[in-house]
Amino acid sequence: MSEYAKKLGQRVELRTQRLGLAADIQAQRDRLRDLLDPLAEPETLDAEEIVVLAGNLAGKLAELGAVDRKLAILAREIGE
Repeated sequence: MSEYAKKLGQRVELRTQRLGLAADIQAQRDRLRDLLDPLAEPETLDAEEIVVLAGNLAGKLAELGAVDRKLAILAREIGE
């Protein structure tokens, strides 16, 4: 298999990974919005779940950034 074909395969894998990460991020963002109901009384907010979810969201965003950087490198190497 040529180097070019390998890079195209890597790009497909990274794009698939990116789609999954984006879906996870959207779901976690929506859940966080639900937990942070502006009409809820402050004492009813589940602080522990909010903190855990925010940490998970930050981790997923970092992963997404890493995938985007890898895709940008591949695009330059492929010549797009």
